Amino acid sequence: MNHAKKIIDLYRGEETVKTFDKDREKHTHQKYKHNIESSFLKKTINSLRRNSVKVLDVACGTGRMLPEVFSTRKKVKYFGLDTSKTMISILKKKAILMGIKRNVNIILSKATKIPFKNDTFDLVFSYHLLWHLPAEEQKKIIREMIRVCKKEGVVIFDILNKDFIWERVKFFCGGKKTEGIYKTTIGEIRGILGKREVEIEKLSDARINDNFLYGIFNVINLMRKILHTSLFHMVYFKVRK
Repeated sequence: MNHAKKIIDLYRGEETVKTFDKDREKHTHQKYKHNIESSFLKKTINSLRRNSVKVLDVACGTGRMLPEVFSTRKKVKYFGLDTSKTMISILKKKAILMGIKRNVNIILSKATKIPFKNDTFDLVFSYHLLWHLPAEEQKKIIREMIRVCKKEGVVIFDILNKDFIWERVKFFCGGKKTEGIYKTTIGEIRGILGKREVEIEKLSDARINDNFLYGIFNVINLMRKILHTSLFHMVYFKVRK
């Protein structure tokens, strides 16, 4: 069994599904990352000059961003795309509990071939998907997300930064690459996007579970607007079509 299939099987597994949401709320660094991502998303939705917004969440999982999307506007049509029936079942339950079932649509599909026509959505976004896939699949997914996004709409996604300074340190020290994790440079992404308007957000996602130590380390994130991207592990892209 190759590593990609192991990741897929783990993602779809019952144990992963049970702990998927709780594991993202355990520690301060996980909560901080969620806040960065949800803020980036909500600001984008609020910037769209439309009465009603049609949103596609690629690799939606259990719907981590579902409450965030519906907290921004009343008129939202949400479409969640994922390959895991078990994950999707959790999302459906959330939609019922939130009273938004009528505005939530679920599609069981791969992200490399999104089953919608060109120019369908005002916003297309995906978090924590691309780095699990090789470069060619990353390209396909980004291009598919842009294809189904309307003109003047927005596409959001994230990468693990290959130019992160710690990656260079590991390389010179003879460190091994993490199996099944595919990092990308900002330059490579810009090559896919061409001349489209791009806004970037950054995050140094250190897995420090001690709140005091994380508070010290997190100064780098608080200064992210003025610091170079090589100091950051994760990079988020907002692309205007």
